[in-house]
Amino acid sequence: MSPEAEKARANFERFARGEPIAVDVGEIERELGSLWQQASHDGGTGAVGRAALWNLVIPTRGSALAQTKALVDAIAPAVPVRAIILCLDDAAGGGDLAATIESHVISQPGGGRTVYSEEITLVGPAGAEAHFGAMVRALQVPGVRTATLWLDAGMPSTLLVRELLPVTRRLVVDTGSCTGPLHLQDLERLAARTQPRPVSDLGWLRLGSFRLLFAGLFDPPVGGGPLRGATKLVVRHRAGGDVSALLIVAWLGQLLGWRPLRARETPDGGLRFDLERADGGAVEAQIIPGPGACDASAILAIELHSGRDEYVVTRDAFDEAHVQLPIAPPRGVKLDAYSDADICVAALGPRGRDPLFARCLEYAGRLWSLEPQAAGSRR
Repeated sequence: MSPEAEKARANFERFARGEPIAVDVGEIERELGSLWQQASHDGGTGAVGRAALWNLVIPTRGSALAQTKALVDAIAPAVPVRAIILCLDDAAGGGDLAATIESHVISQPGGGRTVYSEEITLVGPAGAEAHFGAMVRALQVPGVRTATLWLDAGMPSTLLVRELLPVTRRLVVDTGSCTGPLHLQDLERLAARTQPRPVSDLGWLRLGSFRLLFAGLFDPPVGGGPLRGATKLVVRHRAGGDVSALLIVAWLGQLLGWRPLRARETPDGGLRFDLERADGGAVEAQIIPGPGACDASAILAIELHSGRDEYVVTRDAFDEAHVQLPIAPPRGVKLDAYSDADICVAALGPRGRDPLFARCLEYAGRLWSLEPQAAGSRR
């Protein structure tokens, strides 16, 4: 066997095992085509299927590349995608782009394999983002929708706005990674710019089980009366979870028609919002940071006061909470726990087209815009 044939065979075996293979940037499609052709004719691999429901574009940085690739590995079994990872890494040698390709393979009983998808990684130094848009356009699977997973708010905005949005059918962001509500306003403007394309939010989806549990407090026989007559809302969150807490307030305020009036900081490091109910009554809403067991949603408790009654959901552990309402003794409940990969899969599915999120994002932006200029440390 010639050295070229031996190298091709070695690359094929690495590809079949899901290991990365370095290729020239201009040869990515040719190398992938050759490897897939060899896989389809190799009798030792069993049945091989090449599938992609999305072109999934994920910009990242060198420090987060391993974490990003692990996320793609976890997504692939549930949603086959052609993942295109765009990595800015100043440690990359030279000024040229480097590329690797790999497959996502799940071993099946009896020795067969099912190849779900493929992954392309492009790595370049700062400034390489100017070339990423053209590369993405060239590497998309024709006829397959493109989603962009924008998880790092610190990535160059020009990469998203100029290069990626024109080819993006669904934008997936993560408000849970925002370092402050200022980033929330950036996302609000971004969401408005992407219309009518849907914007999915991993942070919003992480809040789903907690929101569902709280909403369940007002099922019959309680009903919606306490919500309509609410006088105070308190959302407790872990430090750094301001945006998640704002989205909870926005969720209830938007659904119940509360009109934002004023905002100020509180002595405990939180924020207080004065709101007006649809019937003219007053509601005080607070978001308060504190310690406690929590998942990535950062929400510790939601407390609603209506007259003398309290309706409370408090997290006890990562996947446990207890609920309190006037008509029944407190009880413990299990919370659904989802990985980041689970949340990403949901964002690419029907749950990623939640029109309520866009309205709550806009409302949360209105809440934050009420904050006095004197609170410069939070802007």
